[in-house]
Amino acid sequence: MLLKHLRDLSVEAPLASGHAFLSAASGLVVIDGHHYVVGDDEHHLAMFPKAGAEKGRLMRLFPGELPRDAKQRKAQKPDLEMLLSLPIATDGRRRRLLTLGSGSTEQRRRGVLAEIDDAGLLCDLQLLDLQGLYAALEALVPELNLEGAVAQGDALLLFNRGNMANPATHILTTPLSAVIDGTAAEVSIAKELQLPSVKGVPLSVTDACLLDDGAILVSTVAEATDNSYADGALAGSALVLLDAQFGVIAIEEM
Repeated sequence: MLLKHLRDLSVEAPLASGHAFLSAASGLVVIDGHHYVVGDDEHHLAMFPKAGAEKGRLMRLFPGELPRDAKQRKAQKPDLEMLLSLPIATDGRRRRLLTLGSGSTEQRRRGVLAEIDDAGLLCDLQLLDLQGLYAALEALVPELNLEGAVAQGDALLLFNRGNMANPATHILTTPLSAVIDGTAAEVSIAKELQLPSVKGVPLSVTDACLLDDGAILVSTVAEATDNSYADGALAGSALVLLDAQFGVIAIEEM
């Protein structure tokens, strides 16, 4: 696979880590002339121009500041792992951004819905309490750790990452409208994926993207950890192409 460097994720001011760049970018959406990127250990979203090397503009999602210490920040971070672009029903030109936490701890069961104004900036932010939804999802899988999401009409597909103790990736589904409105929603398992291993470590999902033809492109990584919180050594990674029924079409290791 040929990879091309597009730009560094340098931002206009230091973040909670003390670095002036996103070190844990976990979600990317491209809208018009901008790249929108969330980091899993920040309270901000960064907006980058699609062309050029101009530093990213920071836009706050949550109030307050995260600790500088890495272990303390890990315990308190919202762990935003998913970022989606959604149309605004009353205006086909404008878009909304939805970002969701992984749900792997109580602190990570939050989200934000925001509109994008004509200048490309966030406006009308709505904080989402996802405790009820994530509790329902948690009952369906061995360990909750959501890493990717795609919207198919009013269906929100959520990709739950496995680990060495529970290697399966689960694709969960719930109505998107219920997530946005904060109402009770039915949840179910759409598919259980058993992906290959790299050096004895199973591949599991880290993000997902819906393609124009209905197929889904999934990024995966083989991380040597047996739970959803502790980090582990990386044995490899791969892109996985799924068809519209979540069958595996192709796997390409990176």
